[in-house]
Amino acid sequence: MTDDKTPDTDAAAGVPAVIAPKNGTGCFDRLYNPYAVVALRIIIGALFVVSGFSKAVDPWGFIFKIEDYLAAWNFTEPRTIILVVSIAISVYEFVLGFLLLAGCFKRVSPWLLMLSMAFMLPLTAYIWIANPVDDCGCFGEMWKISNAATFWKNVAIVLALAYLCRFNRRLRRGIYRPAIQWAVVTVLLLYTVVLSLYGYNIQPMVDFRPYAVGTNLYGALNGDSDGDSVHDRIMMVYERDGEEREFSVDELPDSTWTFVRRVDVPAPERDSGFTIYDVDNEDVTSYAIDDSGEMLILVIPESNRVDIAYTYAINEMNKAITRSGGSMIALLAAGPEGIERWIDMSMADYPCYIAEDTALKQVARGSMSMVYLKDGVIMWKRALSAFDFSTVDALGNGSLSIGSIEIDDRHNFYVITVIAAALLLIIALTQEFILRLLPKKQKKQLTLHSEKQAPAAGQSDGGSVGSDTGVPEA
Repeated sequence: MTDDKTPDTDAAAGVPAVIAPKNGTGCFDRLYNPYAVVALRIIIGALFVVSGFSKAVDPWGFIFKIEDYLAAWNFTEPRTIILVVSIAISVYEFVLGFLLLAGCFKRVSPWLLMLSMAFMLPLTAYIWIANPVDDCGCFGEMWKISNAATFWKNVAIVLALAYLCRFNRRLRRGIYRPAIQWAVVTVLLLYTVVLSLYGYNIQPMVDFRPYAVGTNLYGALNGDSDGDSVHDRIMMVYERDGEEREFSVDELPDSTWTFVRRVDVPAPERDSGFTIYDVDNEDVTSYAIDDSGEMLILVIPESNRVDIAYTYAINEMNKAITRSGGSMIALLAAGPEGIERWIDMSMADYPCYIAEDTALKQVARGSMSMVYLKDGVIMWKRALSAFDFSTVDALGNGSLSIGSIEIDDRHNFYVITVIAAALLLIIALTQEFILRLLPKKQKKQLTLHSEKQAPAAGQSDGGSVGSDTGVPEA
């Protein structure tokens, strides 16, 4: 419904549909600007969408971050509770951020986000001062910023939300009519929950960590991102007609050049945060991972959480990779005793090595995961719980090979994202038609609700506020 005294738009100036304040409004109302409202909706909404998405797509990362906080405060909580909290926070931020950006639930969305900031602002102030963790985890692995920058970012967000809490309802129209907004919330909830459950039970659909699919793991751990062998770092210096030039061992010149000397090019520094040790505490990083052929790596970042039920699947996969001429190793965040315990418990006949838990969590998510390499390059990752029995059985009897398994998490991400975006677009384009299909009784209820809400909103905001009920505006 539209107040006759309040025009929806200024046709000459092209100003968005706004609610004109009454005479005698307070000094704060002079700060109102419809373009400022639109800009803050987009900026703050987008920040919460990105923050919620980064947590939803990688729930394990947020779980580990919450556990870091709890460990710093000497608290321990069951992982199930932490999982529920992490998914709830990611859904909360993503859904409310999108609603704010789209101009939905104009009164509720900024206040709910302000409620979360009432907790986050003092928390980030404490983190900045006490520094219990290096990174607050606001944007997961997608974007890491300092604790000081995080605090001042939150200060700016609180100020922006305070402005929106006061003036957001003055801007009458959003993308979706209020009567249709429940459908938008449903799509957003399903999207974020699917992202979270996929990331928790399989692997993140989008991987922002340093060892994503396509990374040359051998090269990354040995200081050579191209995966070249040590001989490729030897250069030969030849001379002809007084000119000296360096050649690699694979591209030596013809006989018209005269050999002068050999030059050893220093290898780039390898990732010192990821070192692999054997049970004798010897560094075996340079040869534990193969730079050619097929290889499976069993990743166990939490040896105290291993599930013995998966040992059958692990051993069947070892048979499959060995049958095809490849190899398999296990990397555990454990001491020598933990390695021996795992070998006895799982009857492992593959090499088992020690690595730091934080590094292993960067390679693959989950308490037990499998990583497939080809020529040192990561081809896919999977939590062991994601392999069904038929696949494991086929690998064991030879009817399926490890190399024939094709997994593309990013493709799955594109599919569900396109579906969600298409649904939101369809809702936006057909909302007027949907509203016309509403029963007359429901339309009458919406009209009565609109008439009751408008005066109250006008008193609270210092001006007549347009209906937030979804009744088509004249």
